[in-house]
Amino acid sequence: MRRLASLIAALIPIYAFAQTGEWGARGVSRRFVIDGQRVFAADGRGVAVYDVSQSTVQRKAAVETATESLDLALLSDRDLVVATHVGVDRYSVAADGSLTPTNGYPDIAATILASNGRYLAAATAAGIGIWQADLVHIALFFPSMQPASALAWHGDTLIAAFPGTGIYLLDASGSRDPDFVSENARDVAVDGDTLYVAAGVNGIATYDMSGDPPKLLSRIDAGDRNFARIAAGGGRLYAAELPDTISIYDIRSVTPALAARFNEPVQTIAAAGTRLCVSGTVFDQFGLPTETGAPLRVFDGSNAVAEFRDLAGPVSGVATDGTLAYVIDRPYFRVIDVSTTTTPRAIASLLVDGIGDRVRVSGNRAVVYGRGDVQLMDVSNPYAPRIAKVFHAFGGPPSNAAFARNTILEGNQYSGFHVIDFVNFPDPGQIGGIKGHYFDLVSDGGDVAYASVNAVTLSTIDVANVRDPQILNSATIGPVHSEIAPATDHHPELLVVQTLSGLRLYSLSDPRNPAEINFTPTPAVNVVAVDRDAAYLASSGMVQLVDLTNPARLTFTPIGIPSFSPMQMAAAKGKLVIADRYSLRVFGPNTAPPAPPPTRRRPALH
Repeated sequence: MRRLASLIAALIPIYAFAQTGEWGARGVSRRFVIDGQRVFAADGRGVAVYDVSQSTVQRKAAVETATESLDLALLSDRDLVVATHVGVDRYSVAADGSLTPTNGYPDIAATILASNGRYLAAATAAGIGIWQADLVHIALFFPSMQPASALAWHGDTLIAAFPGTGIYLLDASGSRDPDFVSENARDVAVDGDTLYVAAGVNGIATYDMSGDPPKLLSRIDAGDRNFARIAAGGGRLYAAELPDTISIYDIRSVTPALAARFNEPVQTIAAAGTRLCVSGTVFDQFGLPTETGAPLRVFDGSNAVAEFRDLAGPVSGVATDGTLAYVIDRPYFRVIDVSTTTTPRAIASLLVDGIGDRVRVSGNRAVVYGRGDVQLMDVSNPYAPRIAKVFHAFGGPPSNAAFARNTILEGNQYSGFHVIDFVNFPDPGQIGGIKGHYFDLVSDGGDVAYASVNAVTLSTIDVANVRDPQILNSATIGPVHSEIAPATDHHPELLVVQTLSGLRLYSLSDPRNPAEINFTPTPAVNVVAVDRDAAYLASSGMVQLVDLTNPARLTFTPIGIPSFSPMQMAAAKGKLVIADRYSLRVFGPNTAPPAPPPTRRRPALH
């Protein structure tokens, strides 16, 4: 009987997550495959199918994969395979473009795929595998010490590109030894018997594949450009320099001739005839992304002729009180009603210039951080949030912030640790600080903060004297992310720290002297959230519940909810929300609804 009661108690949290919801789903195209007037896109959340036959692009179908999608290939016009973090999925493609899952191949741990209709090639961490079209029988495996950057077929010869090394030509039948071409091969494209190589600063190399070995025909733009992506078709060659330059060449003669060059956010390209399909991300000076909201743009030459518009993002930050979720969905700060788990709804959106990536909430205040600045938001009316003040830290990402006493703390790796007074000055002012390099920061709002210094040590900082904060002690543990679990009947206040090697728990019975009470190795570096007696760990493909009722003996339970690319999590009142890059995910029981929006009083009539 006792065992049954224990089992039921262990399952309660899992059943509580039977209710799931999602807000703001969108994709970020990583790879295109073109089949006539249809474009298939691996977009992180799964696969999207676009019809580009008209001037207005239509998304005809979209499916969500079990984990983040990485690449895709067509075995035929009715047979699609998709690489994810947990293997390869297979879909049947209907005449209208809709997709039906048919099989999964967890043993194929691929990051890049390419098919010639007879074989499927897959780049894995251990090397290049070539499978027959049934995906059961492997025809060839070619081990490699570094991952391939691109795959393409010329007949039954697989062309495998390795940056800084060269190109291996692999015969799928295994009847001849691999050939090798010395090139800084970042990407490759095949058009008939011609191979084009995006060779970084070594330009674009053109090879004749009709003989053995391949013959170099030409090399252009070496030294001046830095080519990373390449596609060919319809007498044109398209070469992309990340993050925002596309060159078009006429390839009707032996040596490609430049026809046009233009600026466009670009990470992914594919060509069919004279049309070019493009998707790109905008990066700031620190390399942090903001999506364009156009997962597919179609060009004819350098002229954009069609596009599909969607939500942008990424959904990178979230905080919650169990009823409302405060979300960073660049460039917007959004308030989402998550009280009914299955139907989250946006109740407010505020465009914020230079918005950070992460958010914390304390009462009627939210602090947004992550890119160097700290933006204090007034959320006393969640239907109309507003920016109260902004502090410029003159630092850069990754930056962190937390509430402490009557101040806000900020730390970053460039300009140090700052105690900021947002109350007593027209503009927020630094009133205290410590030099150093800070990568993570957390506080319970009291007199003590805990910070990752140099990404090596966990340091305890006394901020009782806000004008003279002091580091009290440090432990070398490689901290990555920390959260504080408030005291309950089962445990004192706890500091939960995800490190490079595992999860560490510290008792904060004496906040100025954290005492380690548990270390559990973890296979992944997780995003962490806490809610009283529970901690949640999320990595790509897995969310785990950690029972904190006995901190000395932790239990980890996978709770079987989707997690694609978690960036920040928050939990309260049994509700878990995940900023999962491609959407906001909501799990747990329904909670109290938010108060209705305040009504405006009508002016008195005189």
